[in-house]
Amino acid sequence: MNFDLSDDQRTVKTTAREFLAARYPLSEVRRLALEDERGWTDDQWREMVELGWPEIAELGIVEMIVVAEELGYALAPTPLQSTWAAGALGADISASRGAVVFDGLAADAGTADEIVDWEGAVVTGAEVEPVRALDPTRRWFRVAGGSRSDGGSDVERGRGVAIVMNAAESVGVAARAMEMAVAYAKERKQFDRPIGSYQAVSHACAQMLLEVEGARSAVYWAAWALDHEPETAPLAIACAAAYAGDAGRRVPRAALQVHGGIGFSWEHDLHFFLKRGEANAHAYGDASGHRERIAALTGL
Repeated sequence: MNFDLSDDQRTVKTTAREFLAARYPLSEVRRLALEDERGWTDDQWREMVELGWPEIAELGIVEMIVVAEELGYALAPTPLQSTWAAGALGADISASRGAVVFDGLAADAGTADEIVDWEGAVVTGAEVEPVRALDPTRRWFRVAGGSRSDGGSDVERGRGVAIVMNAAESVGVAARAMEMAVAYAKERKQFDRPIGSYQAVSHACAQMLLEVEGARSAVYWAAWALDHEPETAPLAIACAAAYAGDAGRRVPRAALQVHGGIGFSWEHDLHFFLKRGEANAHAYGDASGHRERIAALTGL
């Protein structure tokens, strides 16, 4: 079985990497996170719509997570991820943005045209109140009250798509943090030697690579299973969520240690990756919950 990306999927990945690098240099990510009320612009959203990204899951879940990983790599502040999750749970996102309520909170709910809950029910007339969140690159809201319609017909699959999309974004976050750490380890010198030549640093970077690649493999397995082997999907999804959730927070933490004092400063951009990774690790249940799911599915 070939688990490599197809030519079309590689094209999607390259296009996403180039587009996001041009639209979201880290200076723009910082500006949107700290200075813009919504955290994204109409022009940025319109360009994503023109690329067909809100409905890319129609091509396949693998295609969606290819873009999701690049969104995490760029740390893109955009309601696209929330719109994907809402669409997976039954929201009509053909010409609108969506948001998903999980444990009373919903990312991007303040600018969503349609809100659904974790049961796939459309939420109308709810009170939407902004809350201060750990991750400043994504706007979070408390959603209370309102009325709810009946849930969608395939809620379990929709949840799986949302979880895998979030996991793919965490892989991108981890990959970028790892690259930042490796680049710094090559440049920073102590005693006339790059710090990467010391075992404590080189071993930390090797561990980051192990976690990134392991998480990426788990996420692609889950995405493939959702499209082609639904009987395997629940286990694959739980594995991807647990592995990528841990990698998304542990790799930026390790990268911070490699950077030393400069990494802990407000001026350095690494803390944005750490906060996104930590937030993603709890977005749709934490790693311990997903491991309990693995245990239940495998009879442990």
